[in-house]
Amino acid sequence: MYQAKTRKNLVVTESNEIKDGNADGAEVNRDELKQQILIVDDAELNRDILAEILHHDFKTMEVSNGEECLSVLREYGAGISLVLLDIVMPGMDGFAVLEAMNRNHWIEDIPVIMISSEETESYIRRAYEMGVSDYISRPFDAKVVYRRVYNTIKLYAKQRRLITLVTDQIREKEKNSQILIDILSHIVEFRNGESGQHVQHIKMLTGFLLDRLMQKTDKYDLKWSDQYMITIASALHDIGKVGIDEKILNKPGRLTNEEFEEMKKHTLIGASMLKSLGVYQNEELVKVAYQICRWHHERYDGKGYPDGLKGEEIPIAAQVVSVADVYDALTSERVYKKAFSHEKAMEMILAGECGTFNPLLLECLQDIQGNIQVEMKRAAEQPMLVQNSYVGKMIETVQ
Repeated sequence: MYQAKTRKNLVVTESNEIKDGNADGAEVNRDELKQQILIVDDAELNRDILAEILHHDFKTMEVSNGEECLSVLREYGAGISLVLLDIVMPGMDGFAVLEAMNRNHWIEDIPVIMISSEETESYIRRAYEMGVSDYISRPFDAKVVYRRVYNTIKLYAKQRRLITLVTDQIREKEKNSQILIDILSHIVEFRNGESGQHVQHIKMLTGFLLDRLMQKTDKYDLKWSDQYMITIASALHDIGKVGIDEKILNKPGRLTNEEFEEMKKHTLIGASMLKSLGVYQNEELVKVAYQICRWHHERYDGKGYPDGLKGEEIPIAAQVVSVADVYDALTSERVYKKAFSHEKAMEMILAGECGTFNPLLLECLQDIQGNIQVEMKRAAEQPMLVQNSYVGKMIETVQ
């Protein structure tokens, strides 16, 4: 069991301000302002020594093994300002803890100082390669321990301030980009006679699918910034429809073979529009949007269009948007059909009635279907609130 008097959701800044929702101006106990340090060592004596060195200016929490360390990190997150981590422990050792922290991206926000009597060069090099900020050897020098802990926390606090400043600027820039993309997308929707919520739904569904996909596998190596880019670019998936005759776009009945062949050209038209952007065609957003525009109607078995790509030949961005597009098309009312229920849409997709999709993405769709129903209902009631809140969360996560 871990031992400490703690305060959950404490976020440390350089000025030691607390941001935990307590905005009523009430006086806060001085201890509440202290940064929280997690001491991980299987030797009680070592934990006691470190706690004694630090307790005047920091709050300390003690655990005796790697499993308990991860449990605390899951519960308190950024409320932990720094981890003092032993290497050699029974069960899960310090390196295994570092692997988990890297896998969950905790190491990016929570600095780690390794503590060990092991001074082998290979151990120390491996620790630094896995992201530790510093390395302290036993026996402990109280002044050295204190100064290294203090300096590491202060450095991370400055980094957080800088990230916040930069993120605010990025957020404003991204907001303007989103507005322009959404305007263009809604123009296409208006011409296509759609409800105006299709783009919003696609972005939301794309984001949910990507989030779940990254939880299930590391096969596609997508950073949060990549997921955010795909989500934004998904709004442009149907821009090629501006080049399709309105009589075909808004035909209330089934398309003839000739009309369907004409409709299929919207993928190539959209891709051509993006490819002709000159100086912007090498921008990452444009590259991703090109993949989505051209290939979001491809199918995993090679029976889609326009190029008959098969399996992983189809970029993952286009694969995800294709699933999102089909689900929303089924559950939305169109000029040529009534809306299907969520249950019927899922049944049709899983049965292959809308083409073959990546099995992993189908698993993701099933996993998130509860969230989909909740968010679709919210989107119908407060469309802009849902869209802005979801994209806002993605921007924050990219930090």
